[in-house]
Amino acid sequence: MQINRPPVDLASGNNDGEPVPVVLPQRLIILGSLMWLVVVSPLFVESAAYRYVAPFLALIALHYYRTASVRPRTNWLGWLCMGWGAYVLIRFVFIFVTSPEHTIGASDWLYAYPFFFPILGVAFLLHEPVLEKIIAAVFGVALIMLVATQHFRDIFAGETVRPLIMNNQIHGAVACGLILILTAFWLLHYLTEKSSNRLIARFAYIVSPLIAVLCLIAIYGAKSKGVWLALGATLPVLGLVTLTYLRLRTGLVVVACAAVLLLAGAYAVRHNIERTAGPTVSSTIEMFDDITKSHDLNDAVTSTITSNTTPFAMDARLQLWSNGWELFSSAPVFGWGGEWVERWKHTRYADVQYTLLHNGYLEMLVRHGLFGGLVMTVILVGLIANVWRARKAGLIPRTAWHAYAVCLFFFALTLLSNSNNRLAIGESLALTSSAFACWCSMRLSGGQLLVPAKKQQAEAVSA
Repeated sequence: MQINRPPVDLASGNNDGEPVPVVLPQRLIILGSLMWLVVVSPLFVESAAYRYVAPFLALIALHYYRTASVRPRTNWLGWLCMGWGAYVLIRFVFIFVTSPEHTIGASDWLYAYPFFFPILGVAFLLHEPVLEKIIAAVFGVALIMLVATQHFRDIFAGETVRPLIMNNQIHGAVACGLILILTAFWLLHYLTEKSSNRLIARFAYIVSPLIAVLCLIAIYGAKSKGVWLALGATLPVLGLVTLTYLRLRTGLVVVACAAVLLLAGAYAVRHNIERTAGPTVSSTIEMFDDITKSHDLNDAVTSTITSNTTPFAMDARLQLWSNGWELFSSAPVFGWGGEWVERWKHTRYADVQYTLLHNGYLEMLVRHGLFGGLVMTVILVGLIANVWRARKAGLIPRTAWHAYAVCLFFFALTLLSNSNNRLAIGESLALTSSAFACWCSMRLSGGQLLVPAKKQQAEAVSA
């Protein structure tokens, strides 16, 4: 994807050491590009590899940041991210030291990730010249993984499949949804931005439609009702945004054809969809009827949980949400921190099979209460505002802004029924999207990493 950059003469600089932009050695650019691919690898393979690679990207960025003679200034959002991360870590250590059980909660440390957002933004800045190639490589890997892990025979036989290499089908469906959205805007970029790399554009024209079709088939085969709902709400948004890129008549034809094909496909497999979602829909309608009649949410939820007709997945989620709400209600301001796991043992449905709450928002509220929810909301709004302002200033393509916003919208909807923020894909998305937003902030303020010309030339020779 072409990034709009001001022209810079990298050979500029006088004998007195006039500052020039930092340029990474070629070997480090290749290594860093590979590390960025690992950071986004949870889109294809559910592993913790990104956790071990992201710190190296941060360390490289920190080295160049510290040695630069001119560097981007940290704004209020960067300080807030680092302050929140420090708060989470200090609270985590305090509870661990002072509690008799030395409790560590469950994945509580991931809420300290914002501490690394600003420095990963610097890592984005260092790899800016090769971002377009890195993005193309991501979609190349996406196509290979989707083809290599396809289950067409099982899908069309009505079986539930696990897309890509994931721990379960829900995670695979979420990953395919994100890939689908990103692919759509990647293709739109090359269809509308004729100044972009034409070789990569031709690659996008071939690869994107294949990826989109494979993702839709995989999402159907995964039979994740939460992802179906999230995608059902996101696709109309995607369609409306697409209309803004194409001529009205062309856009209407493209969106109408896509909608007809999707509806025709859904109709063709309607019996399978009904078997998958029908019992959950019926139980949900019955529960809302009980709420309307009795005006008592707790009684309606309890009745649904004890009903023999409630599907297992829905029953388990209601128990988890009941426990989560119980914990949040008992510590609504600051939450329980790492103590929540011990408190969980005394909740009404403590014997439920999981402690993964299957709701990303409850995960935050149980641990950090309304205070944590407020801080994270401010951080998120600030990050989104950075990307929007960068788009308005012409620093990034319009497609980059829309891909960022629509992906976050889709992911936010999936959090209503699953704790995807506690999964590898959620952590990877948080690191990558937030680093991108911090990089946008640097670009808006004109921030650069500059070193004396002699030093840059010496490093180039040594490389």
